[in-house]
Amino acid sequence: MTADGRATRWAGHRTSRRTELVRAARRAVHRLGPDLSMEEIASEIGTSKSILYRYFTDKTGLQTAVGHAVLDRMRAALEGAAGRAGGSREQITAMVTVYLEMVASSPHVYAFVTRPEGTSQAGELRGFVAEVNDLVAASLLPALRGGEEGADLDDETLAVAQLWASGVVGLVRGAAERWVGEQVDDAAVGVDAALARMTQQELAAHLAAWLWDGAVGVTRRARRRT
Repeated sequence: MTADGRATRWAGHRTSRRTELVRAARRAVHRLGPDLSMEEIASEIGTSKSILYRYFTDKTGLQTAVGHAVLDRMRAALEGAAGRAGGSREQITAMVTVYLEMVASSPHVYAFVTRPEGTSQAGELRGFVAEVNDLVAASLLPALRGGEEGADLDDETLAVAQLWASGVVGLVRGAAERWVGEQVDDAAVGVDAALARMTQQELAAHLAAWLWDGAVGVTRRARRRT
């Protein structure tokens, strides 16, 4: 085998091993919670802390890698949901549902990829939320184009889409985190108990209804400019 062949084989092995570690770490966090240290994660998945540091440098690197894996799943789910949705309102409902499913399927993993260890790491992990914003903005583009595939949108319209997406993610994220938090509180009473009883489908319907008015305004103004 040539030197180039060995290098290619080693690069492939490293990529495969890194993917395995990301999956194993995700499962460990799902089971045991988002506050695990690198040493605890290594012990749980049957490897050493030095191996984890070889592939991810630090915990933020591992959080980022797990976040990318979550985003890949979310992107595929959004594309599938958008393909099944009949119209713009249905696309918004589908988008909200996908986000809620990401949170509800594993609150521990969600917290792990969105909560930095410290202020110095917040910038790196904020990239996860920024990428979610991009996914949401992309899901709005068909509605902005008025059903005309490939129609050009001016920079102002795209900027509004990005701002709307940021607002959407903030609203859905805040509501989802409050809702998930109440699901584990067996002692909840009053309003908190009502939140705990609310189903994922009911929350998705509420959020989609609130967001639709904003989306209608964005799309209406976009069409006036075209």
